[in-house]
Parts: sequence; structure tokens; C-alpha cells
Amino acid sequence: MTIDILCATFNGAQFLPDLRESLEAQTHSDWRLWVRDDGSTDKTVPVVRDWTRADSRVRLAWAAGQGERLGAARSFGWLLDRTRSDVSYVMFADQDDVWLPQKITRTFAAMRAAESAYGNSVPLLVHTDLTVTDASLHTVHPSFWTYARIHPEPTTLRRLISHNVTTGSTVMMNQRLTELVGRPPAQMAMHDWWCACVAAAFGRVIALQESTVLYRQHDSNPIGAHDNRMSITEVPRAIAARAGTSTEFRRGLSKAAIQANAFLSRYRDVLNGNDREFLDAYAQIPQRGFIRRKVDLLRYRVLPERGLLHTLGVLWRG
Repeated sequence: MTIDILCATFNGAQFLPDLRESLEAQTHSDWRLWVRDDGSTDKTVPVVRDWTRADSRVRLAWAAGQGERLGAARSFGWLLDRTRSDVSYVMFADQDDVWLPQKITRTFAAMRAAESAYGNSVPLLVHTDLTVTDASLHTVHPSFWTYARIHPEPTTLRRLISHNVTTGSTVMMNQRLTELVGRPPAQMAMHDWWCACVAAAFGRVIALQESTVLYRQHDSNPIGAHDNRMSITEVPRAIAARAGTSTEFRRGLSKAAIQANAFLSRYRDVLNGNDREFLDAYAQIPQRGFIRRKVDLLRYRVLPERGLLHTLGVLWRG
């Protein structure tokens, strides 16, 4: 079975050889890679073109001109829109990550097990843990979920609308989910987050409890891993560092609310009544007055999941 991999690149020439090597080492070798470059100014496009000449499984779908950038999320959305009629299973690849050799094999096995349990007509998304590394691929922590205090369960729409638990480079989607997602709207916060919400609303999100990716951290990461673990001796320092918590939270809440409104607009006719009511209320939270906003944050459980200090900071100043 062919697995289609979508990769949005931007100034990633220095990282692509590692990604290439890891893809070529996959135990499941029946894959196709679709690349959309977002206006790179380094040698990313020549590197990809060399790869396409050496491997017929690799296709450069688009190379945007400088100044024509869509950004990472919309680039992945563009790829989804262009390929969805020709794919059965879709994965996402980040240009700076390294795939462990069993990544496709293990993820696909979990997907087939889910299809056996729920049926091929159900929209399904499988995602996995990652190993956090530094820029040189030295391990920082063996589990991104532990490192960032991410809890992959439960995966209800109400939770995922406010808390994304998936990381794009670990995701696999089946054909039914890809059809439902279509081309995500510009108002989505991130492509993986949007896809997870669609799967939660109309199908299933399955977490594979193992790492399949070396998640490289470097200065150019658009979204990176942050260590959210804390020991008792770090509490005084953490309290002092929470001054910006409410601002950060409000910014994230605003993005999530805009995405929730876009989700409601697109899927209103096929959502159940409770989900429509929830999405409508959630989209309005940032515009609420101080007291009503706090009530809604508690009512809809929209508070940070990174611990008590973050939660208290948001309730006090958010």
C-alpha cells in the first residue's frame, strides 16, 4: 500500500539530507513524497530537485517565488488540497525532523488495526510520540509527551478545540479523513490541529504510545518543544516567570477561537447540536467581559494543561 507523505519546505537545505536518509531507510518502502517549497532563499529547491531526479517517489509539487509565502500551515493545506483525490493514506513530514526506520510500518499497523475496529468509512487519525533532540540530534528527552506534559487522551472535540495534542510529523490520516478535511481554511491555527479536530468530531484519533520521530530543536523552529516539567525546588522561579502567562494564553485562545468559528462555519450542517452550541460559545470567549470570560474558561475547561501555576495565572490576569 502506497503511503503519501506531504512536506512543506522553507530554507531547509541543511536539514533535508537527514530527512532524505531517514525516509530511504524506512522498512515500509512503498511511499511517495510531495514537496511544496514556500519561497526558500537558500538551496532547498535545488536539493529537492536533485532528490526527484534520484528517486521517482519524490515530487516537487510547487516552488513558490520569493514573497509568495503561505506559511507552514497553509502550505500543508495546499498540499492536502492538491493530492487528496490521488491518495489513500497521508502523512506529514517536517523538513528538519528525522524518521525512525519503523515509523511508517508501525503507524500504518496502528491505522489498519483502527480500520478493523471502526471500519474504513470512519475518519481516522493516528499519531505518535516523539524523541526531543537538540540541533545535532542528541537526545534531550525520549518522550515529547512527557517533556511538554502533553496528555494524548482523551481526544474529544471539546478538548481538542482548545488543546492540540497531535504533532504533524507523527500523523497518518486515512482516505475518509483526508476527504473531509479537504483544503483547510486560512483561519486554521495549524494543519495538524485542524485535522485532529475533524477526526475527533466525525471519527477517531488514535495515539500510538511510542516515539517514531527525532524532533529536532533549533533556532528556526516555527513551533518547538518546551520543557514543562517542574520539581518542587523550581516553584519559586516558576512563579516569578509566570508574568507573561496570561498574555501568552490570551493569544493562543484568540487563535483557537478563530479556528473554532471557521470549523463551525465549514461543518455546521453535519455537526451534532451539542457541538454546534459548544463551538459557537467557544468562538465568543475572547470577546466576553472579564467575569463572563472566567466563567466560560472554567465551564468549557479551556484552561492551560501545563499545571496549577499556569492555570492560576490565567484565572487571575487572563
